[in-house]
Amino acid sequence: MVKRSSNWFLLITLVFGFMMNALHIPVQAAEQTQASTLTVVGGETEGTIFPETSITLGESETAFDTLVKAVGQDEVEYMESPYGKMISGIKNVKATGNNYWAFYINGISAQVGADSYQVQDQDKLTFKLVDWTKPAEASATLSVIGKDGKELVTPLSEVAFLGEPTAFQFLQVAVGPNQVQYEQYDFGKMVTSINGVAAEGSDYWGFYVNGKMGEVGADSYKLKAGDVVSFKYESSSPPVTPGEGNDKPADSIAADTVKKSVGGAIQYALKNPIGDWEAIALKQAGKEIPTTYLETLKKLIKDKNGRFSRITDYERYTLGILAAGGNPTNIEGFNLVKSIYEGNVTKQGLNGVAYGLIALDSTNFEVPQTAKWTKLKLITELLNKQNADGGWSWDGSVTSDSDTTSMVLTALAPHKEETGIQASIDKGTVFLADQFTAGKIDNSSTASQIVIALSALGLDANETKYTKADGTSVMEYLLSFQNADGGFDWQGGDVSDTFSTSQGIQAVVAYQLMLNGKGSLYNLPLSLVKNETVTPAPKPVEQPQKHTDKAAGDKAGHRLPNTATNDYNVLAFGILLMMIGVFYFTIQRRKA
Repeated sequence: MVKRSSNWFLLITLVFGFMMNALHIPVQAAEQTQASTLTVVGGETEGTIFPETSITLGESETAFDTLVKAVGQDEVEYMESPYGKMISGIKNVKATGNNYWAFYINGISAQVGADSYQVQDQDKLTFKLVDWTKPAEASATLSVIGKDGKELVTPLSEVAFLGEPTAFQFLQVAVGPNQVQYEQYDFGKMVTSINGVAAEGSDYWGFYVNGKMGEVGADSYKLKAGDVVSFKYESSSPPVTPGEGNDKPADSIAADTVKKSVGGAIQYALKNPIGDWEAIALKQAGKEIPTTYLETLKKLIKDKNGRFSRITDYERYTLGILAAGGNPTNIEGFNLVKSIYEGNVTKQGLNGVAYGLIALDSTNFEVPQTAKWTKLKLITELLNKQNADGGWSWDGSVTSDSDTTSMVLTALAPHKEETGIQASIDKGTVFLADQFTAGKIDNSSTASQIVIALSALGLDANETKYTKADGTSVMEYLLSFQNADGGFDWQGGDVSDTFSTSQGIQAVVAYQLMLNGKGSLYNLPLSLVKNETVTPAPKPVEQPQKHTDKAAGDKAGHRLPNTATNDYNVLAFGILLMMIGVFYFTIQRRKA
C-alpha cells in the first residue's frame, strides 16, 4: 500500500512540475504596462526639483496629468486660458519675472500645451523653468516639404532642445506622433508617411540636415545646435510644367453666391469658439462679435502681463482687438502696438514681418521714426526678400511658397502707389497665377490666402489669369471646399474644421469687400476707449511657435502584442493539487 501511495505522490509531483515548467513557455506575451519618465528642473538656483522618475500611464493621459500624478496635485499651480492650462508654479517654484515653465517631449520643446499632449509609452517628459530673455543653449529648425515642393506643415524655426534627441523625435514632436508612419528595419526606421502623405511607388521621404542628404537615418541622427532639418517628399516623376491658364474668361460669380457663402461661414463660425481671425471676418461682414471674445482676450493679456511667446501673437491680437472695438495701444494697461514696432519681427520669418506691417497699417498707427521697425523698414525687409521667381518664402530661402507670397502681397497692398512697390507686386501676382494654373495649390488654406491677397490689391480672384485650363478660377476652387454646414475643409471631403474655416471665412469676406469696393479685409477703424494707465508690453517671449494640436495615438502606429497570461491561476491550482496529494499520502500511510 505504501508503494502504491508513493506512486500516487510521485505522479502528483510530476504533474505539478510539468505545470510549473509550463509557466516558462510563453504562449502569449504578458500585457505590458505603459510608462513614461518625468523630470522637473527649476532655475539656476533650484536645479532639479524632481529627479527623473518612471510614471505608469493611465488611459489617454496628458502630460499635465502625468505631472500632477508625479509631484502631487497641491504642488502644481496653473491658470486657465483660452489656450489651455498655463503652469505658473511647480513644487513652490514659481514662474515670475522673465521666467516661464517650458515643456519638453523627448528633449524637444513641445509645440502644444502640456494639457493637450497625450503621453506616449516611453516618452521622456521634462518641465523646465526658462528665462525667455536668454537664448536657448541649443535649438534647431525643421521643415517638411510635401509633393510639388509644398510645405506640408508650418516650418518651425529655432526650436529649443535638451540633450541629444534624434531628428526622428523632432519630427514626431512637430507634427504629432500619430502623424508619422514608418517601417522598422534592421538599420533603423524608414519614414513612409507624414501628415497622411504616404510615399507611393518608388517615391520616398528624404531626410536632410543643413541642406545635405543625411548620412544616417533620422532616428540615428542626434541633433546639434543650429541644425536645419528637412524631410522632403522625393518623387521620381518628371517636374510639372507651369500651365498657361485658360484663354476663356471665367464666368463671374454671382453676388448672391458670395453672400450665401459668407452667410454659411458665419453660421459655422458662431457655433464654435470665436478666434481672432473669425472676429475680423465678422466685423468686416457687419456682424456682431460675441462680447466673450474681447473679455477673454483682455483676461489673457492681464494674466500674461502683456507678454506673449510670438511676435505674431501681438499682431493678430492687435487686429482682433480692433475688430471687437478695443484699443490695442491701451488694453488692460498694455500697448501691444508698441511691442510690434519694438519687437523682433524677423524671429518668425517673413510671417512676422508681413503681419507686423498689416497690423500697423490696419488703422494707420503712428510709429516713431526712432522705432526699431518703422513701416519703411518693414517694407524694405519684404522687398529685399523677394526671390527671382517673384515669390517669397517664410525663411528667406530661394524656394518660394504661395502662402508666404500671399501674406506679403496683402501687407504691401496699402503701399502699391509708392515708388517701386507695384513692380514687386506684379511679379508676386504672376508667381501666384503660375502656381495655381500649374495645379500646385491643393488645399483651401492656401487658396484662401491667395484670395485675401488679390482682394486686398483690388484684383478679382475669378479673373482669367487666375483660372486653370479646366475653367476653374482660384475663387471657385476655394468655394469647392465649403461644405453644407458653411465650414471649410482643408483638402476635400465633407468634414469642416475650424482652422480651414478661419481662413476660408476671411477669404470670402475679403472677396465680398472687393466686389463692393469697400477696401481691404484688414482695414479696421480704431474705437477710442476710456484712457487707462498704459504699460508698454514686454518684448515677445522668444520661444518656439506652437501648432495645431494633433491627437496622439500609438507611437509607431503598431499595436503591442496582447501578452496577458494566466500564470498565477496555474500556480495556485498547482499548489492546491500538491496539498491534496500530501493529504492523500498521509491518510494512506496511516491506513497502512
